[in-house]
Amino acid sequence: MSLDFDHAYPEVGYQIAEWDMLKPPEERLMALTHTNRLKLSEMSPRPDGEMTQYSLFDSEGNDYTQDDFETLPESPDPERLDEVLQRIETADGKPLRLALVELADLAAAHPDESIPAAEPMCTLLGDAVPAVQGEALGILTNIADADPEAVRPAVDAAIGRLSDGTHQLLQNEALQFLKAFADHDVEPLTEAVPRLATLLHDDAIDPEVITQLLLSVSQSNPDALLPVVPKLERYLETEPQPAHTWLLAAVGYLSKTHPGIAKETIPIAAELVDAEPTVLRANAAGVLADLADEYPTEVKAVAPRAIEFLQDENDHIRYNASSILARVAEAHPDAVEPAIESLIDVLDDEMADTRFNACWALKRIDATAAVEKLTEVAAADPDEDVRDVAQLAVDSIEE
Repeated sequence: MSLDFDHAYPEVGYQIAEWDMLKPPEERLMALTHTNRLKLSEMSPRPDGEMTQYSLFDSEGNDYTQDDFETLPESPDPERLDEVLQRIETADGKPLRLALVELADLAAAHPDESIPAAEPMCTLLGDAVPAVQGEALGILTNIADADPEAVRPAVDAAIGRLSDGTHQLLQNEALQFLKAFADHDVEPLTEAVPRLATLLHDDAIDPEVITQLLLSVSQSNPDALLPVVPKLERYLETEPQPAHTWLLAAVGYLSKTHPGIAKETIPIAAELVDAEPTVLRANAAGVLADLADEYPTEVKAVAPRAIEFLQDENDHIRYNASSILARVAEAHPDAVEPAIESLIDVLDDEMADTRFNACWALKRIDATAAVEKLTEVAAADPDEDVRDVAQLAVDSIEE
């Protein structure tokens, strides 16, 4: 009897299938779809039970057992690199995939010694099946830190894998590689910004990697984000998660050069200042501080929350709160007057920039109650800029 096991083969990558030996032969095999991975190097066969056995299948119907994995060295050996590369060059199908597993282990443990593998891995990105391309990208990701120039030829191919016709598992692997490369040179990713912004709204794609890439681009070329601002805003309006932290930081860089474009994020950032993660609150406050220079009236509503943030344990939150208050105070001193006591307290803050902002805020609200403390700061603060602005505040208040 010929049995059809096609239902157990994944669309791409690898997945585990369970054999129930108590069932008839034609019903024994069931794919465990939740085990699907793109790379064989991330998987291993499950141990068999008394009446249950397991197989690991690829999309071409090859199965992998514990015996196959036992042919691999117990620990990565750089001296085997030439032999492994020779097998990769001459083999295909299952032998090729097992050779890539050994190379993946080598590149993870010995990236410097694995640099010669960069060129053949770039070649595999041409027309190999997604699982093989994914393994190649994973290897290139590990080599990227050791020699970014060696993996540069793979950048365009990785960007090309972000297209709609590419399986999401391979897109995620391409993003991981691009992130590793961007740590050394982000310029080639500028052209990928529109696609990255679109992928933010794909639930199957890792948004943290995307937003980290967008942040990297914004740090060197904030103008590249201008065409995708509406997509970034729509994503920021979704349920807060770690990716929002990186995206807010990217918007912060954009707001420094194009506050008019970033203005629309003010109400979004105002909501995110109450988000649970500390870094997310800090970045939201940072965006508001940047935009308060140009739009103090729009940021004014956040002043009560900024006053509370002056008591926060996080240095960056206190700094951003003091920035908001100093800038809002110039146009709306009445909104910042309730902060006098808290601003006096942060004149002893560890961060000089926070103390500097507090002096400006107290000057702008004409805080007579702060003159004594400001006089002390003007005489004894360890930072010259803080001493100068404290004296400026005293002179202004006493006029």
